[in-house]
Amino acid sequence: MKKRLILISFVLLISNFVFCNNSKKSNLPAFYFDVLKVKADLTCSSMRSIYNPADFDQLEKDILARKVSSTDCYYRLRKILGNYHVAHVYLQPLKPDPIALPLTFYNFGKEIHVCGVTKQYEKYLGWKLIKISEFEIDEAVDKITDFYSYETVISKRYHLEKKIPFNDFKYAGLLDKKGRLHVTLESPEEKTEELVLKAIDTRKNKFITFVSGNENEYRSIFETKNYSVKPCPEKRTLYVPYLACIAREDYQPDIWFSDIIKELNSGLYDTLVFDLRYNHGGQQITWGFPEKYKDELNKYNIALIAGGRTFSAATVFMESILKVCPNTKIFGEETGQAIFNYTGLAFEELKGLNCKFAFPKVLDEYTPLTELKKRTDSYYRGIMPDVEVYENFEDFMKGEDTIYNAVYEYFN
Repeated sequence: MKKRLILISFVLLISNFVFCNNSKKSNLPAFYFDVLKVKADLTCSSMRSIYNPADFDQLEKDILARKVSSTDCYYRLRKILGNYHVAHVYLQPLKPDPIALPLTFYNFGKEIHVCGVTKQYEKYLGWKLIKISEFEIDEAVDKITDFYSYETVISKRYHLEKKIPFNDFKYAGLLDKKGRLHVTLESPEEKTEELVLKAIDTRKNKFITFVSGNENEYRSIFETKNYSVKPCPEKRTLYVPYLACIAREDYQPDIWFSDIIKELNSGLYDTLVFDLRYNHGGQQITWGFPEKYKDELNKYNIALIAGGRTFSAATVFMESILKVCPNTKIFGEETGQAIFNYTGLAFEELKGLNCKFAFPKVLDEYTPLTELKKRTDSYYRGIMPDVEVYENFEDFMKGEDTIYNAVYEYFN
């Protein structure tokens, strides 16, 4: 099978080479050959069984007919790739698009709030997002995320937490005739206002962000390290923020694991909380950790916190804990990663489109993780929590963590 795939790859590369030579005669745009590269990569990727070339073929025809610009092609490709609902398949600009909104947002479970603004809009910090254009939030999010590779319904809302390129709103059909975006916001006093926003260059505009006036030292969103240990003996709880599956040079994973166990063995704790709600994945650095410390870990209540930002290697970590510690409880919301997982990213540079194409390079079929599969009801759903609980804006402003409170109440 692998020899056949290698042969297919070779044939596609030769074809691409021939096309490139012919381009000198036909003067085809460089992004035409980017589309060919994407097709070749998908043919040899681990998602080859669901790959359908039809939409790509139509895009090629439109390029040959001179109906598509470089930017049109970029968004057409993103929309085609988004239809696969595979988070590891996406286009990434070589440099971030700096032309964006003067507002940024944060998703508090079922509400989206303004969390960053330029000076002109400072009064709107913390206001709730009600509408984009004439559309309610869920419908507007659906339109924007047509151009993103998401896997589960919950993960779509978290795309608004990025500095979204203004072109995204344009291609989603959300701008007015003058190229402006209308957003409706609601104040904490339930007063609504509509703002008419123009694109800004984020490199030339400083953003002001809000933080809680009573910041809780255990809130991991403000933690910049990939992983750490947060003792809270007064609640007999040890918090372990795990924000990224990427090894720290200054704090190796083996030492981190050892520190967790040493802290637990102090006798000060009943509950261990792994917080993965901000963990988008990375490299799997925790192989063997749960198995090695199985006896120690099973002496405690164990909570896993996950949500719509939790992807990839973070879900593999959840699987490893659940296998070794079957009484573990999951708190939060459905994960952004579905129960299937195409892994081992490869990147192809697309020079004509000035971006990279990310795709899963693992050729062998990936079997859904057994423990996680028990916790969902559909192939395109994420890992379901045992205790569903959402972050809450009012709690945040009081310096409280809604999910940590729920964990404490559950085990006590």
